[in-house]
Amino acid sequence: MAKELPNITKIAVALSNHSKMLVLDSLMDKRGHTLLEIAREANIQPQTASYHLQNFINNGWVKMEKSGRFHYFFLVSDQVAALIEQFSPLSPSASTHTLTRALKVDKMRTFRSCYDHMAGKIGVLITDQLLADHLISEEPQAYQVTPDGLNFFEKGLNIDLETVQKKKRLFTVKCLDWSERKHHLGGALGNAIFDAFSKQAFVERDPNTKRALYLTAEGKYFLHTELNCQFE
Repeated sequence: MAKELPNITKIAVALSNHSKMLVLDSLMDKRGHTLLEIAREANIQPQTASYHLQNFINNGWVKMEKSGRFHYFFLVSDQVAALIEQFSPLSPSASTHTLTRALKVDKMRTFRSCYDHMAGKIGVLITDQLLADHLISEEPQAYQVTPDGLNFFEKGLNIDLETVQKKKRLFTVKCLDWSERKHHLGGALGNAIFDAFSKQAFVERDPNTKRALYLTAEGKYFLHTELNCQFE
């Protein structure tokens, strides 16, 4: 059974504090991070980060795992990540005060990871083309894979859809993209596509900007030839 999200009061409290949201956003790459890493990313004192993290653990948003002498913090689920994505502190309304920060935000808006799937302008473009090519169909709260989509995902991307559907999470999710204000494909299928793109070296992580991604030449060629994606 999927974990329930915290009640609306707790959500409102978290979203009302910018530093709390920055702590949560630092965990949106699905990787484990230490207290000092999180504090540095959020530009706050370690004591403040520790206080916020403990509250998030108590509320069921964050979990902590110990490895040797280090403690690593993670978001508890993709459901929590989807909620954070909608209210990201890097949203278009957030101001940037330095050129370096502005460049990082621009990279994030273009292409980024959203917990364990692809988001941003390119993530939305991929979802839109999957819909345009009738490889997936849209429902009010999710997407469905069409017969043509079965062939594309299994033969074109080597995704075992039967295995993906058996995962203990929603198969597809319409995740609202904070920068595009449109939905991108999340859930187990969104994660499987991201994994397939990574394994085939279609997409790489930007070493200088956390969560930012970029398409390789092979990735652009695949998307152009297979999904008719047009790039500027």
